[in-house]
Amino acid sequence: MKGIRQFLCFALNPIALTLGKRLFSLFLIGAFFGSSALGDFWQITRSWASATGPSDSIASISSLKNTLTPLQGPLPASEVSPPSPVLPDLWRSTLWNPLVLTRNGAPVVRIGQAGPVLDPSFVPEFRDQEENRYVTVLDNGYRIVWTVRPSLQKEVARFVSRNRVPYGMFVAVDPPTGDLLAFYGSHDGMTDNSLVTRATYPAASLFKVITTEDALEHRKISPETRIYFHGCLYCIGPSYWRDNPRRDRLHLSVTEALGKSVNMIFAKIAIRWLTPDNLQSTADRFGFNRELPSDIPFETSSAVIPGDKDGFARSAAGFGQVMISPIHAALIAGALSNGGTMMIPHLIHSITDASGRVIYRAVSKPFMTVTDPKIAWTLLAMMHSTTVHGTGRKAFLHWHYDPVLKHIEVAGKTGTLMGMHPVGHYEWFMGMAPIGKPRIAVAALSIDQGFWRIKGPDIASHGMIAYFRKSASF
Repeated sequence: MKGIRQFLCFALNPIALTLGKRLFSLFLIGAFFGSSALGDFWQITRSWASATGPSDSIASISSLKNTLTPLQGPLPASEVSPPSPVLPDLWRSTLWNPLVLTRNGAPVVRIGQAGPVLDPSFVPEFRDQEENRYVTVLDNGYRIVWTVRPSLQKEVARFVSRNRVPYGMFVAVDPPTGDLLAFYGSHDGMTDNSLVTRATYPAASLFKVITTEDALEHRKISPETRIYFHGCLYCIGPSYWRDNPRRDRLHLSVTEALGKSVNMIFAKIAIRWLTPDNLQSTADRFGFNRELPSDIPFETSSAVIPGDKDGFARSAAGFGQVMISPIHAALIAGALSNGGTMMIPHLIHSITDASGRVIYRAVSKPFMTVTDPKIAWTLLAMMHSTTVHGTGRKAFLHWHYDPVLKHIEVAGKTGTLMGMHPVGHYEWFMGMAPIGKPRIAVAALSIDQGFWRIKGPDIASHGMIAYFRKSASF
């Protein structure tokens, strides 16, 4: 009894009681973190998918760690910097290095801190289809679901193949979301979708849109401004763009000149009212000379505006050192369709694991503002003349006799020039429809030796028909 009495006195002592509680708490914490159950709990309940929204399914990060292969080699500074705060805690703690999903052991998707990006060595082929979506099955049961619309992709491929186009390319984008709705390239009848990612193609008269935007932005012209000139519509050279009141008897409004792609009028606009620095700045703002973010790697478009008068005039008219990819051309058309805001383009719609649970779903994000909304809509109205009275009229003429298509107004711009990579005659079209509330923006390009059966505007027209009507009758 004496021993029990002494123990109770000690246990009820406030100092001893506090010390005992702390020792017991330390014991519980040590036992808790020493068990493996905690790690399993977090792996099951937290996933990268939770960062994409409450509607997405929960995926197991443990399965990702077991099946994804770390990339080899040094990483860019952007990849090793602290992760974005929007990602969940487990993603921050375990995925300091990018991982890749593979197919047959070859890398396909590189998963970094900002999301998935296709490996540069992988070119999507779009063969397998499930529920009106193209899918690609990867190792360990992972699946990529693509944004490309099978009906549109297949119809463009049939049209280009049937007309034996040496090089044919077509890209379509959903203006408000950045979804790539078509992603097609071919060479001598063989599909090669990597062609649309290259920026070795001269922009030609597509660049007249940039020149017009620069002049509108600085309030040097209006759509109705009339420019006097002499010579043929497509002549180019100092003797044509120098003002000559005695010989300059012909005249067109800027809208008519844009639709008919009159070279010397845009050279005159540049010499009279623009500067090389301002035009270079406008080109840069439209995405030239800078890497554009996307989950599909594509080459950077380039535009170098010379400082000398003649070189400056040629560049403004579309004869300068300006190279562009079909993806970038479609994005410019999409930005004008979206009130001047260029969206980040994406080809991946979602990624699922072997059980069908979503581990990634694309979210539409704006990238940059290329122009004021009023100027964007003014440009679209001016570009409408291309398909009604201008250089694209022939490709869209039959729309006026179709009961469905005749109500859809198309805005666009053509471009024609000889190029070297590959050697051939380049025929461009970039545009959007319908005017007022554009639902699709496109870029199409054909390259041959000058003996074409169809041109870029024909490919664009057929692609738009396939979009607005699931199958075309011609």
